[in-house]
Amino acid sequence: MPVTLKLSDEEARHLAEMLSTAAAVAAANQQDGAEGGLVAWGKLISRLMKDLSETPRLKGHIAYAEDLGAYAFTREYEENAFYQDCLDEYRDNIFWADLVTRMADKAISEHLGPEYFENMSEEERRHTAEALEKSLWQECARYGIDRLGFILPPSDG
Repeated sequence: MPVTLKLSDEEARHLAEMLSTAAAVAAANQQDGAEGGLVAWGKLISRLMKDLSETPRLKGHIAYAEDLGAYAFTREYEENAFYQDCLDEYRDNIFWADLVTRMADKAISEHLGPEYFENMSEEERRHTAEALEKSLWQECARYGIDRLGFILPPSDG
């Protein structure tokens, strides 16, 4: 059964930016077996973007991108698009959260022993790491990577 949406120009722009956000997040999926879902999403997003390109507010801002093989926003539009700000913030938060979790896990593994740490459930690990993650998060929020250091083995440097 076909679906028809009646959107204002502003709502069409929001929908197109949401589709672009979904496409960018999905493109980062490197899991085995994800190809079929990614292709299906890509085709649907491209078809919807093509239809949205005909709305007055988006005319000239969405075009067929040869490098993607799909309809997408033009580079000029992307430079100042709200969804790009959202993606940048998302990537930034994921980076810091992952860094803090990995640093806490490494410190706890070294303290308790790798074998003991590996045998803990994920819930036990997160509970054990909670206070250290909070401290590391505060450190990263305040100083970024300015006070982060790496100790490389002599053979690496």
